[in-house]
Amino acid sequence: MRRRNLLVRLYRALSGLTQKGFAKLTGLHHVLVAQYEQDQVDPSPGHLQRAGQGVGLTVAAGEQILDLADALRQPRKRAGRGFEDFAGELSALVSGFYQRLLRLPLPPRTPRVEDRQQAAGLWRRLAELPEDQQLAVVRVAREFQTWAQAELACEESVFQASRDVERAASLARLARELAEKVPGTEGWRNRILGYALGHVANSMRLPGELEAADVILCEAKGLWAAGSDTEGLLDPGRLLSLEGALRRDQRRFAEALDCFAEAAALSPAPELALIQKGFTLEVMGNYEPAVEALLEAQLLVERRGDDRLWDMLHHNLALSLSHLGRYEEAAKLGRAARTRSGERGDEIWVIRGIWLEGRIAAGLGRRGEALRLLAQARAEFDRRNMSYDVALALLEEAVLLLEESRTAEVKALAKELTKVFESKGVHREALGALRLFKEAAEHEAATAELARRVLGYLFRARHDEGLRFEA
Repeated sequence: MRRRNLLVRLYRALSGLTQKGFAKLTGLHHVLVAQYEQDQVDPSPGHLQRAGQGVGLTVAAGEQILDLADALRQPRKRAGRGFEDFAGELSALVSGFYQRLLRLPLPPRTPRVEDRQQAAGLWRRLAELPEDQQLAVVRVAREFQTWAQAELACEESVFQASRDVERAASLARLARELAEKVPGTEGWRNRILGYALGHVANSMRLPGELEAADVILCEAKGLWAAGSDTEGLLDPGRLLSLEGALRRDQRRFAEALDCFAEAAALSPAPELALIQKGFTLEVMGNYEPAVEALLEAQLLVERRGDDRLWDMLHHNLALSLSHLGRYEEAAKLGRAARTRSGERGDEIWVIRGIWLEGRIAAGLGRRGEALRLLAQARAEFDRRNMSYDVALALLEEAVLLLEESRTAEVKALAKELTKVFESKGVHREALGALRLFKEAAEHEAATAELARRVLGYLFRARHDEGLRFEA
């Protein structure tokens, strides 16, 4: 048998897998693996290298093992008193070394971009399970204990941040569990664990645990700095983007914007940092520069083809344009975003699209349409316990009704705020502003101006819990 074909047989034997299993591991076709092992086809240098990488060996290392095996099989050429004993002992010693070598745990395989493809298939199975079962699976099933699986859990946690805070936290915990089990060098394991911990910190930021989030983020940055990523697989701008979001919630806006600028400069996909920058400027009430940042991100997002980022971008851009009174531009973006979300079956973005279209319709003077859309969105938000969104939609309705002096309807509408007060999703300062409005509505003393002021405050205070409402 040709030497190269024998090497393929050796690598597959060391893997302990079937030909199909080995083919899946290395990315080779199983028919080719069979042909190589049967000496029917000569493997190319590239395929030989991939076969070796599947078990953590170079071609040179495989050659050495074959040379050693050949040496052990060769008959002795000399004999003499004492030499046979010496040769036997030497042969036993080398043979023992060879057997121990084969029993040694294989060195971890170098992480590769291709790992993401396998992780995506496994993730679909894992994502359907509840958190306790997810954790149980990844603790015992080695095929899930990969850097790409941890990265996917991080991505899903970020996606859920604007939808379901508890789900985002669950996914971040899963990412950490996965990262702690990823094989590899110490530097690589530090890097992936730091990456995952950054997302744990982000999930703690969402419910307002800012001090604890800062502590975890500091640990994450330390691990990241102590680690290494020779293949450049992980986004070097991600932790900076997460830090920027934390600094924004801490009302350290200048630091937040610096983080996003640095993240955009470092990241191979700067669009997320640019969207975050635009959102931060929106929170600050700086709508013109927010629009500029989002427009800068627009081409990048469309080029990348990420539907979820596309939804986020167009929603934020339409909202900022509506704050500037540019309702016609906002309407086009809002309709497009709602249509695409509906085609993908993304209910949360569809509902937010309905709310946004209601707000835009109000700006365009289509009051009846606006009230219908806002009421529809409010009911859907309420059904999903999205209390802050309920309050925003309700205040938008109240502005329109009070402009027509329909105070009795506003009084009835204000009763809907009772659930909001019982919710954990609205912070103290925002509750104080809403309570002031509710009391005024109950006495039929609320005005459109008061409703606008509370609404404007709620927009800014959603991600700025320290912001005070000036009565």
